[in-house]
Amino acid sequence: MSSPIVNPDVYLNYLTPSVASDYELSRNVALVTLGALVWDMLSSIPEDYRLIRTRKLSVVLSAYFVTRPAALAIIVLAVLQKTGPITNCGLLATMQAAFEVVSYATSSYLFLKRVHTIYYMNSLVKHAFSFMWLVGVGTSCAVFSGAVHDYIEIADTKHCIRHKSWSALAVAFMDPVLFDTLVYIAITWKILATHRLEPRQSCWKAFWRREALPRVSRALLQSGQQYYL
Repeated sequence: MSSPIVNPDVYLNYLTPSVASDYELSRNVALVTLGALVWDMLSSIPEDYRLIRTRKLSVVLSAYFVTRPAALAIIVLAVLQKTGPITNCGLLATMQAAFEVVSYATSSYLFLKRVHTIYYMNSLVKHAFSFMWLVGVGTSCAVFSGAVHDYIEIADTKHCIRHKSWSALAVAFMDPVLFDTLVYIAITWKILATHRLEPRQSCWKAFWRREALPRVSRALLQSGQQYYL
């Protein structure tokens, strides 16, 4: 006969020790990520203000200013999901999934425009990556099914937990990773192949000796690495 719950208001009492440990770890990670993202956004305010004053409104600029608020909304909802109290776990998970799709669509669009810029004379490459971007945005919508079916309330504690995993979620996350990887490889190869200083210098030597690249190309390569990582 199982022992009664000593304190039924504590949600961790309803979980096994291993599940409770993972739950606490994910909550702490979400809190740390929230702090780092807020700090990054605050430190970027002067640069963002300069962009607003000096640049005309465009699709790229709009995507840039949507990406980080969408990412912030994802982390805030993740923190709320782990700290509670939540009255509707499914609704919160659906909202988080919606912001995940928006965040991926806008951030990967900025990466896509880099390919369009680098391969501006190659329509085949541009169309191919545009198609892959559309596929990636479409498959990322698979998170909605997991949001609707996977999250439940822990007893009556107003805290949520995912009680099962859905196989389609792997597709929702792996396809964007594959797209970002292909974009990163395509941009890196084009930059390094274009700016080899010597006829026999390999692309890998140029990769490790980035100071030999022109300033714009070096900045493009480094920012692409930061985004991909």
